[in-house]
Amino acid sequence: MKDTTTAVKKAAAEATKAAAEAAKAAKDTATSVTASPSASASSTASSAKTPYPCPTYDAKALAAATTEGGIPLLPDDPWTLNTSLLTLTGLNYAGIVEVKTYSGTIKKVLKFTASTVDIKDLQQTIVGPGTAKTHVDARSGSTSTIRNGTVTMYTESLKGNLFGLIPVTFTPDSPPPVNVPVAFFTNATVIQAGQFGGTLTVPGMHLYNSGT
Repeated sequence: MKDTTTAVKKAAAEATKAAAEAAKAAKDTATSVTASPSASASSTASSAKTPYPCPTYDAKALAAATTEGGIPLLPDDPWTLNTSLLTLTGLNYAGIVEVKTYSGTIKKVLKFTASTVDIKDLQQTIVGPGTAKTHVDARSGSTSTIRNGTVTMYTESLKGNLFGLIPVTFTPDSPPPVNVPVAFFTNATVIQAGQFGGTLTVPGMHLYNSGT
């Protein structure tokens, strides 16, 4: 499975080039960055002879996780993001770290940073207090964006189709096997322990509560 690492990196490089060309042409960033890489990734992935390198349990990485300093205590319950298309540019996987919640619980999470984030059909769910849930939905078909600064994500789980083709689930037990500068996921579900940085814009935002 390791033989495909080069193919994945090549797909990411082509995606980055396509995004830069689209930005230079002054087209809509969200559309250009997420649409252009699809063809590049498809052609590269189809030529790969083996599947994407499968993430596996990494006991050494888990044992080596250090406590993340300089951030506030995080909520005890994570929040969940569902999106039809998640695009991360200026992406960096910074490894497995430990974070602390208000109750004192220590969690191991994946740490990612990105310069821009595009989220199509954003649906966000926040649990608490108790069993109550708060929902934030964007207008159907719209792309929400995070801009104006580095976004730092402390992720419990990232599940989706990498480059629109390859089903993956990244967790601290199965972290990303390679680090790429740009990636997009279709039909993605992200469980976040916490997130900081940037300015989130949600077109047609609809906020409502459910549960008790």
